[in-house]
Amino acid sequence: MASSKPSPVTNSPENLTHVTYQIAGFDRLNFVSDITQAVPQSDNYLIRAICFEADGVQANGLLTVQMQGDTSFADKLIQRLQLVRGLVSVRTLVQ
Repeated sequence: MASSKPSPVTNSPENLTHVTYQIAGFDRLNFVSDITQAVPQSDNYLIRAICFEADGVQANGLLTVQMQGDTSFADKLIQRLQLVRGLVSVRTLVQ
């Protein structure tokens, strides 16, 4: 009889962190799409909420990402967001 080991829990609540970023940039076609594409497509990141407003000149919004792991994942995401064309500022909101 084959024994089956329980699979390790990778998304346990104590390993998950929600980080909200305040983002400002120039309003342009696909700006918000480029922001979402900057979030890696991996098990360590999951977009939980996104809300942007634009007036034809500037775009401002909030991006909330669920992360698994330590704060280095939050720092890596900031670096990726800063590469988005037209981004003026990105900062982490205190939660």
